[in-house]
Amino acid sequence: MNLAAWVLASLWRGIDIPYGLYGDVVVTGPDIEALDTEMVGEVLSVCAAVAEVREEWSSRPPVGEEQARAELLAAGRHALSRCRADAGR
Repeated sequence: MNLAAWVLASLWRGIDIPYGLYGDVVVTGPDIEALDTEMVGEVLSVCAAVAEVREEWSSRPPVGEEQARAELLAAGRHALSRCRADAGR
């Protein structure tokens, strides 16, 4: 499963997407336009947060899938909030 894409899509849509996203993903802006600089920053921040959580799991695996999803979403939310605060939004 592409965890970074799932977290990003869940956060941008404001819901916990109930299905997984698999394989390569292309992230576009509204109306299939290129992402603006702020959105690129959000993508990079959330992807970095997901990578950090996955690295932590190598020594401390999640208890179950529900807890794993919650931990990923929390890390993504924190990264997104920090990124938006830095951008003044």
